[in-house]
Amino acid sequence: MTTVSSRTLEIAHDWKSTDYYDKAESDAWTDPFWKPGTPFRRLFERLDTTSTVELACGHGRHSARFLSTKRDQTTLRSLVLMDVVEENVRHCKKRFSDVPEVSAHTNSGYDFHPVEDGSVSAIFCFDAMVHFEYDAVFSYLQDASRILRQGGRALFHHSNLDTYPGSDYRNNPHWRNFMSRTLFAHAASRSGLRVLEQVTIDWDEARNLDCLTLVEKASDGSPGMEKPRARSGSSRLTRLADRVRFIFLK
Repeated sequence: MTTVSSRTLEIAHDWKSTDYYDKAESDAWTDPFWKPGTPFRRLFERLDTTSTVELACGHGRHSARFLSTKRDQTTLRSLVLMDVVEENVRHCKKRFSDVPEVSAHTNSGYDFHPVEDGSVSAIFCFDAMVHFEYDAVFSYLQDASRILRQGGRALFHHSNLDTYPGSDYRNNPHWRNFMSRTLFAHAASRSGLRVLEQVTIDWDEARNLDCLTLVEKASDGSPGMEKPRARSGSSRLTRLADRVRFIFLK
């Protein structure tokens, strides 16, 4: 997928000028992602973060917490921050200017360019993909398969709101866009990624509004989807067609 709907850039524009980023820096907004024992932290610790990409980094609060909580930073070779909003990227370049392993890039809104093929061990995206249009989500999953090395993993925090199809995401609970746990798993599988675990999450009063999905690029190069099982004899559809022909030719 090389293009996505114009809604992707419209959504990005919603996050250009907002006080959200200042509020999000508080411990009250960030601890649910990083405190030990939370689903986010538990699944994040299953990533090999030697070469990591953070998608939709905003002002970099999650990467900052990742850097501060990582016990052994000597294994960190690179941390690439990506965001479609140029102002956010400029902010992150300044924020992490004294950390040589960190770089920040403005991306397209649907892929991870300029990250090279098979070059990263981990990807994560927290509190952002929940707002993405479904075609952008699919496109990112396809490109995640491109940039992950064999055995690399990605952790995505995405919407599990499968009601109100076609609605404007701003009118949905907590600005969640249309997506579901099973639809995301299907898209990941079709992209050559193996789903390792999915956890649905309540968001404030909204039950199971979000989902965390941990995926892996198969180390043996096999696709993420199951192959159809071989069937003996004619298929059900073929048998039905033969029966129809028999009735009309009788």
